[in-house]
Amino acid sequence: MLKLLEKIKSRLRFEKNAENDVKGKKRGFALVLVLVMIAVMLPIVSDMNYEAKTEFDLAMNYKHKAEAQALASSAVNFAVVIFDLQKQVESLLKQFKLSNQIEIWDIIPMDTALLRTFTDAGPFVDLEDVVSKTEADKPAGAASNDEAGENTYTETGDPIFQFPGDFKVEFKSEDTKINLNQLAYGTKGSVVKMLEALIEPEFYDFIFLENTSRPEHVDRDELIQNIVDWVDMGDDKYTDGVKYLTGGDEQSNYDNFDPEYKVKNAKFDTLQELMMVYGVDDLIFKILEPHVTIYSTGKINVNKANHEMLEGVIRAYAVDKALTVFYNEDAMRELLGKVLAKRAQYGFSKLDDFIQACADEGVNLDKSVSEIADTTGSVYRIKAVGIKEGIESWVEMIVDREGNIYYYREG
Repeated sequence: MLKLLEKIKSRLRFEKNAENDVKGKKRGFALVLVLVMIAVMLPIVSDMNYEAKTEFDLAMNYKHKAEAQALASSAVNFAVVIFDLQKQVESLLKQFKLSNQIEIWDIIPMDTALLRTFTDAGPFVDLEDVVSKTEADKPAGAASNDEAGENTYTETGDPIFQFPGDFKVEFKSEDTKINLNQLAYGTKGSVVKMLEALIEPEFYDFIFLENTSRPEHVDRDELIQNIVDWVDMGDDKYTDGVKYLTGGDEQSNYDNFDPEYKVKNAKFDTLQELMMVYGVDDLIFKILEPHVTIYSTGKINVNKANHEMLEGVIRAYAVDKALTVFYNEDAMRELLGKVLAKRAQYGFSKLDDFIQACADEGVNLDKSVSEIADTTGSVYRIKAVGIKEGIESWVEMIVDREGNIYYYREG
């Protein structure tokens, strides 16, 4: 009997241990299954999270880009207001017989980020609109009596320039450059003189030395000849007024190009088109680009032109080209420094003032300089930039003071 009981207990213990082993195995399998599921789901969830964040960032960037575009458009309207204000300033200066060479954008930065720092501490912080009692049924603010005894009320408006984002406007005069399209007109000779003077300094000699590694090698005169031939009508090479040049068929330089193309014999449509002229490579284009344009009145404003352009005018129209100043860089810098100092102090109210400033330094200019130079300008390149949360949008346009648009581009 005792042996039977022992066998029954032993059997029960065995079954219990077996049951515990099965449960342990089930628990181990469940743990492995959970770990496998985590390993599978983690990259999926991470990828979904990354895609969601990326889509959100793209949506916000698109929103900020749209807001920046709106700010850039506002900046263009702001530029129109500045032009109108400039006209009023010039009218006042004219009444008091003062120099009219002051331009607002040269004095005040047209950047809301900077202007805001001034207005936050100035009288424009609490901009107020004054309305009469009859204009508002329930006016806000405090009532006061004017001289006529009529009650007026003041309403506090939004602080100036207090809006999300920023914009800035840059004004650059196009009338400080050589207009290449003038080569199609009777002023062709004046433009040729300026181009000659622009690349005349010895600093550029290394570009025009004979170099067999350059398939389109040209010297200074040939370069100017090819630029003229691209614009003017006719099939013969330009030789008038340019030294040491021979005639011939102007198309001959382009016959070996692949693909072959014809000389345009018409105005430039873009400045980049200059790269199609025979002999104009990347280096020469970089030298010419800052000093040439296809949009301007055709005359260089000596009140705004940089020192390189002023040097070109002086070189082109000096009566005596054998002066030391044209062969000595230090002497030329000294001359330009003195002329620029007079411009900064007095301004050139008329072209004769510029001519006299040069004569005072020993360089007499031919009166025909009036064909290419003036003391005013009316064509400007305006770049309006809108900025929102680090995202920028811009509008670039070339306009004159009458509102005529010659070029427009957005980005």
